[in-house]
Amino acid sequence: MAISGLKVGTRPVRRECGASGDGRTAWSRIDGSDAVLLYLSVRPDGTGEIAGQAAEVYRLLDGLLRAQGAARTDVVTEKVFLADVRQDVDVFRAVRENYYLGGNGHSGSLPATTYVQQPPAFPGVRCELQALVLSAVPGEPLVIRDIAGLAPPAAGKVVSARGYEHIFLQNITGGTAGDGLDYRDQTAAMFAQAEAALERERLTFRDVIRTWIYVTEMERDYADLNRVRTAFFAQMGVRRLPASTGIQGGVYPADRGGALDLYAVRSEREMQISVMHAKTLNEAWSYGSAFSRGLAVRREDRVVLYVSGTASIDAAGQVVHVGDVARQTERMLLNVRELLAGSAAGPEDIVRATTYLKDRADLATFRQVYAEQGFPASIPHTICQAAVCRPTWLVETEVTAVLPLA
Repeated sequence: MAISGLKVGTRPVRRECGASGDGRTAWSRIDGSDAVLLYLSVRPDGTGEIAGQAAEVYRLLDGLLRAQGAARTDVVTEKVFLADVRQDVDVFRAVRENYYLGGNGHSGSLPATTYVQQPPAFPGVRCELQALVLSAVPGEPLVIRDIAGLAPPAAGKVVSARGYEHIFLQNITGGTAGDGLDYRDQTAAMFAQAEAALERERLTFRDVIRTWIYVTEMERDYADLNRVRTAFFAQMGVRRLPASTGIQGGVYPADRGGALDLYAVRSEREMQISVMHAKTLNEAWSYGSAFSRGLAVRREDRVVLYVSGTASIDAAGQVVHVGDVARQTERMLLNVRELLAGSAAGPEDIVRATTYLKDRADLATFRQVYAEQGFPASIPHTICQAAVCRPTWLVETEVTAVLPLA
């Protein structure tokens, strides 16, 4: 379908972003034809132990939801960044379940949630939260339901609104405790479990737009991830590769070598999906990583740009500015800017981001360069510590941008 054949929705998209003065809470709101979409981020003040910080997270989240006219039951997914999965996850989960289920009259359905050990970069902070929220607009029904057949802590949601079905899978791991599977076999089982869940919803990996893959031992296992993923995509006939982030992160359960999150979409309405490119960097598949640099999803009222994890790489696929985090940040942001520009977008259209620093000591340098390059401050943006897939990379970022159609 030609782009000109797409029709604009009856309600023009409105996009607003904001943050608290201290930056510990931030929100992006997209009012569309089908639903209100919120990206939220919450960071405690960095004092006290995990129980108090988790309680502060949900107190702040509750305030954000109320301010945006949303309810707890509208929270579809959560991503929880923890300083130490083994030590902190049980305490955090208890606080979380009390917030959603503890005598507040709501049903027993929790958001689909991923727990990952990627220590927040701000001093003393043991946990940070990103949430995706979808709520109905007048005259347009919206239904959120669980995906059946997933063994906790894996979880999934389907959101149906105005002819779209949005499918979210979170915290998918392969195998079970004590099974003796090595990383490669766990990863094969992880992809198989995700595919089985998609098939129960009458989709396949060919419908997947975005993946996030967390690898507990990045330097040891990233090559095996690429081998397994490439073979799986070939088997499933996946030709339009998803946008993706592959990053180091301890997972939950802590005995697993990796975990997967994904987003897929099915639509009865007009929709166009295209691969994003930039002249400043090469294609990831050229060095054996089966993902696209980004995907642009054009709907009746907006274009949503899912930019993959992006670092300081040049058009020949080489790491640029080894050892210099400031210049690596500059090159990384140039690559992001060029990817957005291919869809007539810019940094001002970014609505959420996650940045991964190899060394948390580089936080101030990264933030200074990020601001100097004109990237937005008042959006949900988690900055955490995680090793990138090449040892000489010091920083990586991923973004989502929304471009309303006039």
